[in-house]
Amino acid sequence: MEERQTNYTVAEGYELPSKGLIYGDKNVSSHVELRSMTAKDEMKRLNPSSTPFKNLADIIEGCMIEKPAIHVYDMALGDYEYLLHRLRVVTYGPNYKTAVTCPYCGTTTETICSLDDLEVKEFDFDKFEELRTFTLPNCGRTITIRFQTPHIMDEIDAKTKEMKRKYKDATTDFHDLILLTYMIEAVDGEPKQKSELEGFINKLPGADFMKIINNINRLNNCIGIKNEFYVTCDECESEIKTFFRFGQEFFRPSNI
Repeated sequence: MEERQTNYTVAEGYELPSKGLIYGDKNVSSHVELRSMTAKDEMKRLNPSSTPFKNLADIIEGCMIEKPAIHVYDMALGDYEYLLHRLRVVTYGPNYKTAVTCPYCGTTTETICSLDDLEVKEFDFDKFEELRTFTLPNCGRTITIRFQTPHIMDEIDAKTKEMKRKYKDATTDFHDLILLTYMIEAVDGEPKQKSELEGFINKLPGADFMKIINNINRLNNCIGIKNEFYVTCDECESEIKTFFRFGQEFFRPSNI
């Protein structure tokens, strides 16, 4: 990528995995430019927050040379995580130290993963629409889901904590119920409000419930960073398929 220096910070240009095509008539440009984080940005990142996704989204947006037509907080998770990776690269470089345990011999291998080598999954309209609107295998209802955003993630987390405080003796986990009330946009083509969905969700057959959960995850993962790479074991030299995980080294690299 072309790189330029401005006021002691580096700026680079990138293309959103979604190309801005999933945001309707908001005219979101596919091209973004990010400057590197400053010490002030890093201190803001470390400040405790009840909305951690908003905190990071605000930092990403503050590091954009031109502000997008949609807040980063309301972008699809795939675009958001891609921008987070690119911000780390433009600030600290692509090398990410990690440790992988071999499933064959049990040896832990320390390695350097290059964030630049992780594959980027770009927008495919047909795949996106297939995952977004689908028929449930048992009850036959047609479900339309929305793409998940950092904003929705923060709201689901806050609502889940609220429900756990309110119903301390409950024998159910509220997270998935709340997740589905936020993510289901329509049933049989009819738009639904969150308040209308709880009864519908509670009565779903288990297979139908899991179909919606799985499609939410697949829709989230159909654009953005493909978080897998291969490592050779130091001991038995087996090739290990592993997955990128956010850790302390992401924004606090020790190899600088």
